Amino acid sequence: MANKSRLPNWVSRIFRTSDTETTYLHKGEVAVVFLIACFIAITLWLLVNMSKEYSFTISVPLQVTEYSEDMAFVSEPPDNARVDVSGEGWNLLAIYRNPPEISVPYSEGEVDISEIVQRQIATYNDISVLKVEPTRISLNMEPKSSARVPIRPDLDVQLRPQYEIFGRVRVAPDSVTVIGAQSVIDTLRSISTETLRLRNVQNSVEQSVALTQPDGLALRDVSEARVSFQVTEFTEGDVRVPLQARNVPEGWEIRFNPTVITVRYQVPIDQFSAAQEMVPYEAFVTYSDILRDTTGTVSPRVEPVTDELDLRLQSIQPRRVSYFQVVPE
Repeated sequence: MANKSRLPNWVSRIFRTSDTETTYLHKGEVAVVFLIACFIAITLWLLVNMSKEYSFTISVPLQVTEYSEDMAFVSEPPDNARVDVSGEGWNLLAIYRNPPEISVPYSEGEVDISEIVQRQIATYNDISVLKVEPTRISLNMEPKSSARVPIRPDLDVQLRPQYEIFGRVRVAPDSVTVIGAQSVIDTLRSISTETLRLRNVQNSVEQSVALTQPDGLALRDVSEARVSFQVTEFTEGDVRVPLQARNVPEGWEIRFNPTVITVRYQVPIDQFSAAQEMVPYEAFVTYSDILRDTTGTVSPRVEPVTDELDLRLQSIQPRRVSYFQVVPE
């Protein structure tokens, strides 16, 4: 019974007046009094301030309507419009918490968004539209078309030292069907994947990656592709390669100094022995290179002699060689 009468007792003590009695409240009672005072203050503040006029900017979604499903946009209209509005605080709070979706009836060419927004927001009580951005948008549609385009992997891969990608990067599927306006499809060369970021890679990779969504186009078949590639450890080798002249006119002779260059390359470890058993590169200078030269030295060209080895050219020494021509008698 004592607990039930406690709240009336301490409340009555707050308002009791006496010249001789001093009223003391417990800490819990002080906290309750403080919270009640705060609630009353906040309520009064809201009642006073939310009745005032305010202005701020909201973002309203735009939805183009009343067009055939067999048509596609040449350029996608904006998804949202920025609208400056003013009005009483309570009314602005309602539109801020639940912005209306603005229906834009399709019309070829420019459409006055400002007028459409003002007309549809006018359904809210006592809210004025001050500004709309963009004020106008351009709508242009063409009959839908489709095409098959290749998928291009977007890679950001960092390999461990001495490791390299071996062979080619594979993508499955290697193409995707896109749907949209023909003029947009005609400019499309490929669909890229999202960027595949990998660090400190030393093993082969096989991973699903989402496809990017081009503006104004839809993907019909798939939304992701499987990207795979082999990673293997490479080692370094070098070989001395004799230098040759190509396309020299009959009867002429070109001599070089030095006559042999050193080619440094990388090759997978399991192919190193095969590379050492042969001269995997040829070095040459074309006669046209010599005719264009004005310095007396030229840069040799280097090409692999086989495609059975995954050779990676690193450097050649020397980078330039001198030459002289033997004139026919």
